[in-house]
Amino acid sequence: MANQNHDRTKMPLLAEDGSPNSTGDELAQEEEACPQLITLEEGFQRIGYGWQQIRVLIICGLCFSTDSIEVGLLSFLQGEAKVHYDLSSNQESLLTSIVFAGELVGAILFGPLADRIGRKPSTFISAGIVAAAGLASAFSPSFAVLVSLRALVGIGIGGMAVPFDILAEFMPSESRGKALFGIEFFWTAGTIFVNGMAWAILENTSWRVLLGVCSIPPVLAMLSFPFMPESPHWLLTVGKHKEAAAVLRRAAVLNGRPDVIGPDTDVVLHRPDVSEDGMVKSVNDVEIAKQQEAHSLNPLALFGDKLIRTTVMLWIIWAGTGLTYYGTILIAPQFFNTSDNPIKFNYPALFISSTAEVIGCTIGFLLIDRVGRKSLSGWAYATCAACTAILMRGSHMSRGLGIFFLMIARGAIFIGTSTTWVVTPELYPTYVRAAGHSWCSALSRAAAFATPYWGNAKSIPLSMRLLLYALVNLVVSAASFLLPKETAGQALADD
Repeated sequence: MANQNHDRTKMPLLAEDGSPNSTGDELAQEEEACPQLITLEEGFQRIGYGWQQIRVLIICGLCFSTDSIEVGLLSFLQGEAKVHYDLSSNQESLLTSIVFAGELVGAILFGPLADRIGRKPSTFISAGIVAAAGLASAFSPSFAVLVSLRALVGIGIGGMAVPFDILAEFMPSESRGKALFGIEFFWTAGTIFVNGMAWAILENTSWRVLLGVCSIPPVLAMLSFPFMPESPHWLLTVGKHKEAAAVLRRAAVLNGRPDVIGPDTDVVLHRPDVSEDGMVKSVNDVEIAKQQEAHSLNPLALFGDKLIRTTVMLWIIWAGTGLTYYGTILIAPQFFNTSDNPIKFNYPALFISSTAEVIGCTIGFLLIDRVGRKSLSGWAYATCAACTAILMRGSHMSRGLGIFFLMIARGAIFIGTSTTWVVTPELYPTYVRAAGHSWCSALSRAAAFATPYWGNAKSIPLSMRLLLYALVNLVVSAASFLLPKETAGQALADD
């Protein structure tokens, strides 16, 4: 009998498909005798926050920064290309809008792809596209080739929501908010990087050099991918329990806690439900895997009874910020450029205004868990709306006062959009998280596609263009307050 008991404690608690190898009573007895079965959240608590999460943060941050670099690059590239290729106003806007069109396609493709093949390979492919097409853009022999390559860059950028989801799925609940907001420092660094490089390069060198320099971050991200783990949340939703446990064991070793995840430990998203008679009623992980297969490529899954309010509110927010955030970036050079020369940029003013994102990122990082996601984003968008309305009188105020209000507007909308990035993967369950996040991003890119045509519309007074941005920010603020729940400190949903 002793040998039989010994053998039973060594028996895995889960079969290869994630189903239990025993009845509910046997499961409880085995857990008591040898605690081999843990939930993923319990695993995160055991390994703690350490070098593994920092490594993931840095790699994901490098990917994330490429988005801000490419967006910031647009305002400089369209002016330089206008002069170099003698472009019309529509061609100038096309060079910018084609990037957002590519991002729309990429977002639609890479989100569902990440739910199917994994977060890591999907991110690697998108980063590779950005790096290759971005570098090739520097050598484009014609405007048509340049537009085509920038469209490819946009497609790659469209997949950059996925590394954000990897980070969200690798963090303990109590530190997830600050970790996700912390990645926004990389976005800010990318914004300052492209403004600083433009200031240093465009005055004395060709715009082609600037394009080449801006392709460095995605190359660095690709070189670091051997150190990037796959999301254990995703592994469990597709039934790869052994691989998920192995990811946690390696993370525990890297965090200096090698003994907290044993070699025989099985990891699940949820403990199996057990009925009163001791029988297992359902195995949630298997059900979630079936949901993953059924819904990951179907956007209608985002409009089910449980998710319809979440999706509607998030789509309003993302579409609105796609118009206003990118509009603020594109319109800033016009606000400070008093010359008719399209490539005569006021670099000091642009650089100073971009540093507002550093301030906004710091404020948001400190408040994300104290204030909560809904209130922080709602009030941030409302503040941006107020400052944008004030800037409608920009021609009647001093240059210093204009920079001041632009900095507040840019810092506020940065806090709002960053908080929206945090709350979006928290509101969607694992089986549609990447798809849901990417479809939201796609709506943002669709709105951003229209931004160059509105922001660059010289026939429309600047005050009227700013008025639209202010009104849209008010709508986005209201939608933020109407999100279905507060997610601060809550475990990620898996079903």
